Amino acid sequence: MSVSMAKAQGYGITFGELEVTAENAADIFGDGKAAYDATQNTLTLQDGFNYHLNTNFVTIATGNDFHIRLEGNAEMAASIDCSDNLFIETSEPQTLKITSNISGSALKCPNITIENNVTLDLLSRNSQDGMFALDCADNLTVNGAILLAEVTTSRMAVATRQLNLNDCWLQKPRGGIVSQVEGGICFGDGIPAKQVRIVVEGFGIDENLNTPTEKAHKVFENGQVLIIKEGKRYNLKGQEIK
Repeated sequence: MSVSMAKAQGYGITFGELEVTAENAADIFGDGKAAYDATQNTLTLQDGFNYHLNTNFVTIATGNDFHIRLEGNAEMAASIDCSDNLFIETSEPQTLKITSNISGSALKCPNITIENNVTLDLLSRNSQDGMFALDCADNLTVNGAILLAEVTTSRMAVATRQLNLNDCWLQKPRGGIVSQVEGGICFGDGIPAKQVRIVVEGFGIDENLNTPTEKAHKVFENGQVLIIKEGKRYNLKGQEIK
């Protein structure tokens, strides 16, 4: 009876064999580091959160947009399989680091939005082909945030079909594209990138265009990132496209 009741009160979130239920949602692990708010569909991670799962998955399947909110730096050594559109957010600069286990990609989801001040650091180590640091089926949006993604043995760090960058830029691979053939972020010649770095500071398109007081709007078009500035279109090397 107790098992049936716990299952009925589950929210579609599991950490390995631990299911998030109404009974444990306010303090999932009993250490004050993780809590789930069903009304906001938000998982809040406190500073120092550190979770390890050697095999199997952290699964998220609530049926609605799912939010991870960082109240400090957090870390997971696990493979995250999320079937909901995912939003990662914070008020102050914080980092979420995810290192995959042998079961899958570090983070898998249909669409992901990484909000301002977030650093999402993903590593897929010793993974097979078909596994990625980030496996995003459709749309990857980065809003003034940092994304670091790396694979050590598989072919490509970030699988996605669309890339939207706002107030940030693709530092590595420089001049990279989203290849519809490969289904992810590649070098300009179409070779899959094993490391991806999207950043908010440093040498980027604004320096190339030598107009730092005016913002450039970045868009994804025909498999590559373009910059629109003063009505003109540029590639990531700062060269105007006629």
